[in-house]
Amino acid sequence: MSRQLPQPSRDSINLITVLAALADPVRLALMQAMYSRTGPVDCAVIAQGVEVGAPTVSHHYRVLRDAGLTTTTVEGRRRVITIRHEDLEARFPGLLAAVLTPAAKI
Repeated sequence: MSRQLPQPSRDSINLITVLAALADPVRLALMQAMYSRTGPVDCAVIAQGVEVGAPTVSHHYRVLRDAGLTTTTVEGRRRVITIRHEDLEARFPGLLAAVLTPAAKI
């Protein structure tokens, strides 16, 4: 059985909140790691590349979710993270690609 953690609706995603969440280097690194993959990913897999403690990573995931950047689904003891591509593209076309794609690929 799985459940989705609370997140803002598409219409309430705010550009300033999104950019503030992405301004932190750790959160930006987490988002870039997720953006380079397709589909949902276990949050522990993405966090392996970040050199901060588990409570800090959990905080960063919550900030991303509260900003409307990600969806978190709880599956037993696992937490699966998905970027809200469709919602963000509808609200701010091209933002994710502009911010998360390495400069050489743009």
